[in-house]
Amino acid sequence: MQLRILRTQTEEREFADRMVRARAGKGLGFSETPQSALGEIHLNYGEVCGLYNEDGPEPNEMLAGFVIHDLATFPQSYPRPDLTHLPAEGVYECGELWALAPGAARLARHAGFILAGLRKAKAILVYPLFRPRDLSGSYKTFSRAGEPIHWPYLKTLDGNEVWVQAMVLEGLALEMTVSIATALSFESFDGETLQFRNPLPIVPKINRRSLPVQVPGTQQVRGNRVLQLRR
Repeated sequence: MQLRILRTQTEEREFADRMVRARAGKGLGFSETPQSALGEIHLNYGEVCGLYNEDGPEPNEMLAGFVIHDLATFPQSYPRPDLTHLPAEGVYECGELWALAPGAARLARHAGFILAGLRKAKAILVYPLFRPRDLSGSYKTFSRAGEPIHWPYLKTLDGNEVWVQAMVLEGLALEMTVSIATALSFESFDGETLQFRNPLPIVPKINRRSLPVQVPGTQQVRGNRVLQLRR
């Protein structure tokens, strides 16, 4: 398996398109609000990562992805939780996680733990969906940080509120999670591509028959900036 750091506008536009499709499907049904610029900021100033199965029949098929940034680059997406006790350059927020193949989200998280170890992260911050569907259980080694948060940047497709649960991985729990992921899978990293072994008993593959139809929205490019697709 490969986790590739995406550098080109074409790759980032593909990432954005697939993320919007994933959010619109799988029964979740949510999208970024028209007012929000959060996704645009993450895509343009964060580190955009795509998951690929280079040994599969379609080695350049993006199966899943996420965006990371450290808090010395730009602030966390929401002012809670307070992580000022840690060096900003050592705290990584991970967001925009999506997957279009069964098992691909787990593999993307697994690769993210290896990448966090390579970056010598002191903490990982995530805001998984809590309502209308609770995805916080996927972050088993993380600690919940406070009560669920009404997320102002997203709405369900029928106009209802989206809530998230802030979660943090730090200290011994982070060290153990990174060590296990690295020992199980890590092969190499050249600064652009993280090569790792698949620790799961499945091979992720996109079922094209279940792909969401084209999601209405806009796709724009301003210079070197990529704007996220929106409904």
